[in-house]
Amino acid sequence: MAASLVLGLVPALVPTLVSAGGVPATAASRGHHHHGHHGHHGHRGKVVWDSTTYTAFTAPVAAHGRVPGGRTKVRLQVKLPGGWHTFGAARSKRSGKFAVAGSLNWYGSHRVRVTTSGRHGFKRGTTVTVGMSYAPRGNPADHVFLTDRGTRYSFNPCRTIRYAVNAAEVGPTGLAIAQAAMNQVSAATGIPVKYVGTSTQLPFLTRHTRLPKGQDLLLAFATEAEYPAFVTESALGQGGPVQVRAARDGRHHRVWQTTQAAAIFDTTAWNSGRYAWTLDSTKPNWGEVMLHEVGHAFGLDHSPAADEIMFWQAGNGVYPDGHFRALYDAGDLAGLATDGLGQGCFHKVRYRVDGAARVEPPRPLP
Repeated sequence: MAASLVLGLVPALVPTLVSAGGVPATAASRGHHHHGHHGHHGHRGKVVWDSTTYTAFTAPVAAHGRVPGGRTKVRLQVKLPGGWHTFGAARSKRSGKFAVAGSLNWYGSHRVRVTTSGRHGFKRGTTVTVGMSYAPRGNPADHVFLTDRGTRYSFNPCRTIRYAVNAAEVGPTGLAIAQAAMNQVSAATGIPVKYVGTSTQLPFLTRHTRLPKGQDLLLAFATEAEYPAFVTESALGQGGPVQVRAARDGRHHRVWQTTQAAAIFDTTAWNSGRYAWTLDSTKPNWGEVMLHEVGHAFGLDHSPAADEIMFWQAGNGVYPDGHFRALYDAGDLAGLATDGLGQGCFHKVRYRVDGAARVEPPRPLP
C-alpha cells in the first residue's frame, strides 16, 4: 500500500456483524423446523435448525433432531462448487437424537444440510444467511485478482489459515488490529483463520520467503532500516503470496494455490503519528493499511476504484460523517468471495507451466 493510502475502517477492533440488511438475529428467527420422512425402509428423521440468520463470530450454525439408523456420524455441510464441504460433525445417540454445530463465518446466503451416510442415509437442508452491519460502498465489479498467465493465486478455502504476527515493535495494539483484519478477511472469504502466536521473522528479505511448519501466513512489522523497500517504494506495507503450487478449484479451473503468504508494515510510519492506531478514526488509520495488505496475501491485486480498500493510493477513504473505517467495500468483498469458498475446495494436480510444476510467487505489492 502506497504511503499516501487513505482507505475505509471499522468501529471496533473486532467488527460487529449482523444479518443482511442490518437486522440482527433474534429469537424470532430461531427454531426453524424442517421435518421429513426421509431415509430408507420407512425410517423417520427430523431436523430443527436453531436459526437461519447468523452473526459472524458470535454463534455457530446449529441443528438438532433425530436421524434414522441409531448411532451414526452426523455431518453439517455447506454447498460449494464441486460438492458439499463438511464444517461440523457429531454422533447421534442410540435413539437417533443428535445435536450438531459448526462455524460458518462467511458473508452471504448459503445452502447447508445435515446428512448421514450408510444404509439409512439421511439428508435435510435449509438456507442460512450471514450478514454484515454496514452497506459496502462501491461496485462489486471493482476488483482485480493477482494472476500469473491468467491463473489466479489463492489459498485453499477449505483449509484453516494459521497465522503468526511479529508485533514486537508495535505491541498489543498492533496485534489486536492485525487480528481484527484477519477476522474481516475470514468473513469475506469464508476461510477459517487461527492465530498461532508470535514470530520474530521478517518476510520478503530474500526472493523466497519460507515460513516455519505450522504457519501459512505471517504479518510482521519492521523499521525502514530493516526493510528499505518502505522508502524506495514509498510504501506503508507490502503483501502477497510467498509459496505456491499448482491446483484446481471446485469447478476444475487451474489455480495457483498459495501455501504460504505474508505482509509487512512500516514501524517507522507507525510511530510517526500520521495514521491512527485504530480501526475507526477521523484520520487515516492502520486498520485500512492492514486490510489492504492482507487482501494481497489472499489473492487480490489493486482495484481501479478509489472507494475500495484495495485501491492503491489515497482516494475516497473518508465516510460522510468524517470517519475513516477499516471495512472491505463492495469490490473487495466480491473479489475475496471468489478467492474464498466461492470457488470450492482445491485439488492437487500435476500440470506444468513452461515445464515447471511450480511458479514463482509475485513480487510483494504495496
